[in-house]
Amino acid sequence: MAVYLKSKKLDLGAGKDLFILIHQDDANELGINEGERVLLGYKDIELYVRVIITESEIATGEVGLYEEIPEEYKIPDGRKILIDIPSRSKSLEAIRKKISGQKLNEEELLTIMSDIGSRKLKETEVAFFVATFFSPGFDDDEIAWMTKGMADSGEKLEFKYIKNNKDLVVDKHSIGGTAGKGITPILVSILAANGLVVPNSSTRAITSPAGTTDILESVMPVSLSKEEVYKVVEKTGACMIWGGSLYLAPADDEIINVERSIKIQEFQKVLVSIVAKKIAMGTTSVLIDLPYGKGTKIERPDDLEFLKREFEKLFNRFGIKCVTFKRIVKGPDGRGVGPILEMRECLRVLERDEKRSQELEDIVIQMATEIFEFNKRAKKGEGKKLALELLDSGKALKKFWDIAKAQGAKKETLSSELEPGKIKHEVKSEKSGVIKNICTREIVEIARSLGTPKIKEAGIYMNKMPGDRVEKGDILMTLYATTKDRMEEGIKAVEFEKLYDI
Repeated sequence: MAVYLKSKKLDLGAGKDLFILIHQDDANELGINEGERVLLGYKDIELYVRVIITESEIATGEVGLYEEIPEEYKIPDGRKILIDIPSRSKSLEAIRKKISGQKLNEEELLTIMSDIGSRKLKETEVAFFVATFFSPGFDDDEIAWMTKGMADSGEKLEFKYIKNNKDLVVDKHSIGGTAGKGITPILVSILAANGLVVPNSSTRAITSPAGTTDILESVMPVSLSKEEVYKVVEKTGACMIWGGSLYLAPADDEIINVERSIKIQEFQKVLVSIVAKKIAMGTTSVLIDLPYGKGTKIERPDDLEFLKREFEKLFNRFGIKCVTFKRIVKGPDGRGVGPILEMRECLRVLERDEKRSQELEDIVIQMATEIFEFNKRAKKGEGKKLALELLDSGKALKKFWDIAKAQGAKKETLSSELEPGKIKHEVKSEKSGVIKNICTREIVEIARSLGTPKIKEAGIYMNKMPGDRVEKGDILMTLYATTKDRMEEGIKAVEFEKLYDI
């Protein structure tokens, strides 16, 4: 039984989930209980929202909308809102089927992705589906159907023929799991400075101290509407945005929320997530960064080869050219770890500052070389020269700020203006020798203990990197925090023997 209630905006926020407030009398009429999901309808908008019931905070006949709903979906006060009990989702039967070890068909996987993206499923139900990635897993057809469903669960963008690019829309994406996310901002700037169209969307941190989105927020807005993204790309040839602001593959965002709470990702899910997002962004040529080594997401050679093969196969199935970039990781990508420190590293490279991280620059140049040559923007063996010229000439720096200002940045921030937290602690070496490896997993734990990525000033500066010789008592890294409590947590997380291989 459906009812119509009058909308009323509440000065309350609920975070990632959508909530409404209704009177006990209306709840009784509908036959719903506290915490259940209902269907909310207004014009052509349909949302699955969670119910909070009250006897005093709202009148009978009204529905209180937590602020995320009227702000995102432009629902004014005093409008008739349909509230209905949703039909039982077919997704639940399909999820039970998968848990029992059976193969799902295309319709079932498209339905699951649609229901997750529209928030029809509860978080616990999504968690059960996520668990099936680990056991029993999915075959090639299921992965392809799921990818299509995830891409179709939200908006899709189209960038062909912008700036006479015909059908070449380039991007780079990393599977993540490394400390340091400074590669993408520099790389996008270099590629766009050469005239390539590079609409880049990134996520917030899942298993790392900061996602690309987290670091970019230090100097520019990253939450843009679809119309704003088109304007930025038409003007500058590129963008660097948070994918979550565009309703791109929302099923992925809901699954990521579950993954983030338990801090795990499975390789098949990584595959589906990245390919779906690139389909939704209109990408036609992509470089996939596959960092591997101790403490990263990929520690076994078999997993590395699996991901390389599966990415190339799945992208090809959707008509997207793919080149994979395998690289061994022995420490962070660059010397900064944490939003402010990583953004400072990016700007130092773009500014050609003498303090810049050569390690970070080298990785970026290698990737730019691969992309230029793979897409025939440079002859074989000449991509590196082109990438360095774009950096050394200042064209890449100019392009970075062109993009940033088009996205709403108020000023061009210098790297020297970005300062980490005022409270700092130096971690010193307990032995002499050459640093062979710095464990990424341990770096992540320390950085998160300091407050990253939420606290943008928190993080770590790597005074010494793999390959450096150190003496006992040398400063290996400097921790930064904004409060004494956070610093104490960060210091507790430092376990020298697990962290360094010297």
